[in-house]
Amino acid sequence: MEKKKWSTPQAIIVMIIIFIIFAYIGVDAFRTKPQIKRDLIEVKGQYVELSDFLDSKVPEIDSTFKEHAQQISDQKEQINILQGTFSELEKE
Repeated sequence: MEKKKWSTPQAIIVMIIIFIIFAYIGVDAFRTKPQIKRDLIEVKGQYVELSDFLDSKVPEIDSTFKEHAQQISDQKEQINILQGTFSELEKE
């Protein structure tokens, strides 16, 4: 009398283990999905806040860079004037 290979105790144990694994995956997916949605909503909110913050700060940073560039330009002119004065004093 030949046994069917699907009704052996080993096959039944393997099928039960596979069923338990798939059941765990399904339960875990449904359990973590709301948490993922909450995290996604929180990240979107933080992105909007950061975007608004940067929109207000970028012009300030830009104007600060322009002021520094002007100061550097003024300092270059002052250095050139001082070098010219120094050269004149050396000639005397």
